[in-house]
Amino acid sequence: MIIQWCIKGLNLDDDAAARDIVDCRGGILCNWWRTVGRIDTALRRERLTSANLNVHVNHFTVIDPSCGKPFSTMTPFISLSAGTVERDAAARTNLVHRARRTALWFGTEFGRRSIAFLYLCWVVLAPRQAVEIEGVGEEVRDLNTYRRYSAFQTEGEVVAKIWIPDNQIRACEKWTWDRSAHRLALDWCHPNQRFTPPERLSNVRELL
Repeated sequence: MIIQWCIKGLNLDDDAAARDIVDCRGGILCNWWRTVGRIDTALRRERLTSANLNVHVNHFTVIDPSCGKPFSTMTPFISLSAGTVERDAAARTNLVHRARRTALWFGTEFGRRSIAFLYLCWVVLAPRQAVEIEGVGEEVRDLNTYRRYSAFQTEGEVVAKIWIPDNQIRACEKWTWDRSAHRLALDWCHPNQRFTPPERLSNVRELL
């Protein structure tokens, strides 16, 4: 298994709503959970499929035929940014796409809003595809594992499933547009007092 640091960019109503994700111990929920309010185990298994993951990554706004709603509102997956490297063969160079920059882009709704909230968190990744296993994330940015072409590969996406527990979130940051400097600047950082460092984890041991 791989422990991967990631950033989630969100646009929320106010500072209180942003802090509540950490302080109220709810963690980061998938849009499906937020839309319907309650989901059971059997339905989780039905929606955690490779086909749905492909829709989430490449066709996020299409209508879900199973419910007639946009897939974006019913996805069981949570997009996170971990950054990635793009190879420019013509220029013989590599281009680094930073996780924080991508998270800010999504948190500001692609530049339409002047405020973004970022959540620095960690997830456990499987070294291979394991979409049906809820407890591990998918490294869809990895071209060695996910070889199908995606126009969004440079977003450096890592996908969590269903929810990210609050104790895996180290802090929430508020970023605000600085008009004088013409850039987003860190306004405040709210640390999570219940954060569990990933160093607590270690390699798997067999039964005695």
